[in-house]
Amino acid sequence: MTAESSPPLGPALSNRDELLWRQVNPHFVHGGRVSSQVFKPTPKDEGLLSVARSSRTTAEDAFHHHVKILGFVSAGVLAVSVGECLGESLTSYEQPLPDNPAHAVVDFRVLSDKDRERKAKRLAAAARSRGFTYQPGG
Repeated sequence: MTAESSPPLGPALSNRDELLWRQVNPHFVHGGRVSSQVFKPTPKDEGLLSVARSSRTTAEDAFHHHVKILGFVSAGVLAVSVGECLGESLTSYEQPLPDNPAHAVVDFRVLSDKDRERKAKRLAAAARSRGFTYQPGG
């Protein structure tokens, strides 16, 4: 998604307890451990990490949307809270999409690559401590 084609960001999320579902690419699971890469935006993400809001969808429904509707792969769903993101000075924003009203993003845009890596590691640690919120067949 390019900046020109990305929908505008909506309001910042403020409910610190709301969970943000993040799909886990199977390539980011090594020896049963989820890599922090799951929480680091790639260059094509332009600094915005896609998530789904727990107030708008379940972890299971977010998984099925990602796999069955969008055609991507996922080993399951991890979650971080809005509060955990705010604790890392990362703001999360509503960004509903026509086919996904639960879509939101965590904004990493102002960070250096080194800071993105550091914050992704801390978010991954928080998510790992919570465990998978949904896994197929689980």
